[in-house]
Amino acid sequence: MNNWKTAFSRGVMLACCSLLLMSTVVSASIDSRTSYVGDNKEKAIAAPMIKPQWSLTYEGVVATGEGKAFYLLKGKVIAVNIQNGKKLWEYGSQLKVPLVYKKGQVYVNSSTGRVHAIMASSGKKVWVASVNANNIHDIALDGDQLFTFNGDIQAYSIKDGKFQWRDNYKEPLHTKILFHGDFIIGENEFSGAYTYSLLHAFNRKTGKSVWEAAHYNFPVDAKDGTITAQKLANLFESAPLTTLDTLDIKTGKVLNSVQYNPQKIDLNKGQSGNEGDAWISGESVYVNLNSEVYSYPQHADPSKIEPKVYKPVVYDPGYEYAAGPYDDKLIYTNGRGIYGVKLINKTTVDYNAGVTGLIARFDLIGKGIYVAQTDGTLTAIDLVTAKPILQLKTNGREFGETLLENGMIVVLTEGKLLAFKQPAGLKSSVK
Repeated sequence: MNNWKTAFSRGVMLACCSLLLMSTVVSASIDSRTSYVGDNKEKAIAAPMIKPQWSLTYEGVVATGEGKAFYLLKGKVIAVNIQNGKKLWEYGSQLKVPLVYKKGQVYVNSSTGRVHAIMASSGKKVWVASVNANNIHDIALDGDQLFTFNGDIQAYSIKDGKFQWRDNYKEPLHTKILFHGDFIIGENEFSGAYTYSLLHAFNRKTGKSVWEAAHYNFPVDAKDGTITAQKLANLFESAPLTTLDTLDIKTGKVLNSVQYNPQKIDLNKGQSGNEGDAWISGESVYVNLNSEVYSYPQHADPSKIEPKVYKPVVYDPGYEYAAGPYDDKLIYTNGRGIYGVKLINKTTVDYNAGVTGLIARFDLIGKGIYVAQTDGTLTAIDLVTAKPILQLKTNGREFGETLLENGMIVVLTEGKLLAFKQPAGLKSSVK
């Protein structure tokens, strides 16, 4: 009897367990909609993690030249050997950005607003500018002149730092400047009934304004006494198609105007136009529209030819033009991945074996693409083979421009300067 009861009890328990299991299975098949699983796999980059040859702390900006790196620290300019990071000299006090190098000399701002010129080889003072300028945010050099920018343009002699002129335009100018012949082209925005862009031409010998032209982007080309700039739409003059105007640099007069209509928009039928982003590289004009880049021969009539069209063939959305042409490719990104498109045959090159997360920036140097990611990793990728060559781990999440100096790659991230040897396979220069 007891055996029978025991067997019966076991049968009841098994039945109950079966019901519980069945209940669990049924419940699990209904989505609770309380979770999301995305790219939840760790992606490893098949490239060695290297250590920098050397690293140091800096402030502001870094300039390179003559096998050296020049940087600011505690108000002084310091020069180090680019190969080993050893200090060669230091100069001055109460110095600050900007700092630039060109043709054997370092130029740096000071707390008084007077630029100092320093011999790059020895750290000895060459001159101090004769006139100060407050709140300098950039320094540029061209020919025998040095220019400082603080909303105005100030010109000095490179030979001795003597002040030459300050521009006579009342409104503040942007820093972006183009030098061409005896003229300086600047830009700013004018706000009145509406805001619009203005190009300005200054005589580089006197600083006097020569002409201005409204509704233009900054020039994309300058040669033979002319500049080429993209015309912009405005309240009074529609520019529904991408338009490049060529202007006489002496007068600002429009000499030629070319419209690009790669999408074959028929304005007579009321179709809306689309201003693309246009630029000139080599002998070609490129127009970027909705992630597609169109290429035209520069001197051909665009209405009589079919443009070449470049777009990466990818599954993920959101890829847009980012850089190039470089190494005969256009480069695209969506902030998480990078693809190239070859100019010769339009095939897509996948560089994402070297990318694992959000891209802070990338720089094209030699035959390599140096990708800095917000997790602090910088990866060097071969532009030809698309293979990652090496990785460098930093503690930064924000990066400045990656530089090349005398066979060394220089990485700038959140007050740290790190350097390593340029990979041998990435050394070929790109013209």
